[in-house]
Amino acid sequence: MKSGKSYKTLSKNKHVKSLPTLMVNKLLMLLGAIIPISMFVAYAMKENFFYVTIILSIFVLIISVAAYLKGEIIYYRPKVVHHGNVLKNKKNVINETSNKKFSLSLSNGTVQVMFSIIIIILMAGVGQAIYKVIG
Repeated sequence: MKSGKSYKTLSKNKHVKSLPTLMVNKLLMLLGAIIPISMFVAYAMKENFFYVTIILSIFVLIISVAAYLKGEIIYYRPKVVHHGNVLKNKKNVINETSNKKFSLSLSNGTVQVMFSIIIIILMAGVGQAIYKVIG
């Protein structure tokens, strides 16, 4: 028979992914989205595939930079703000955000997406250079 006051520890997440795994997953996800769209657009417009890929990647990079800026820098100052489960007033939140340092951490998902898009742009640029040399 169990005693009434036995407590179980919370189970920890055993599948913690490493940073390179997360980066590769985001890179493959973006490649899986950008390449078919750029193939279709390049075929429909009779344009260079690599040029269309670079343009689509730059568009996604602008969107991800805007998402990063919205999440990290821009603050619209409402009267009451929810942070987690704690309700704070405007004065406390403004003091906390003014003390916050600007940093690019690779643990942030938006920064990982921006880094992956830059890799895609570089790969497409190299592909376009090789295409121009060959053809």
